[in-house]
Amino acid sequence: MNNSVEPIRISNIQVHFSTLLLWTALAGLVTMLHACLDMKAIVLGKYHYVLYFLVLAMQPRMLLTVDENLKPLSVPVRVGQAVDVVGQAGRPKTITGF
Repeated sequence: MNNSVEPIRISNIQVHFSTLLLWTALAGLVTMLHACLDMKAIVLGKYHYVLYFLVLAMQPRMLLTVDENLKPLSVPVRVGQAVDVVGQAGRPKTITGF
């Protein structure tokens, strides 16, 4: 019999769960659920801006542009345009306020 203690290993499920869970999103949802305990006074009353806490949980994947009559509008969009980054590897730059 071996009396050595094995170290605790984190399973793959726990590792993936921690990467999928966004703590800010969870905080926004919990805040909204707490505000819904008194829906009439808080959310439907004078503190309607509490709904903005739901923005923390949003992760939009697409953009839809519409006109004044809510008809879809076609807009040219460039995706993946190069961005000049300060301090990019191989091309250091200085940041100045002047």
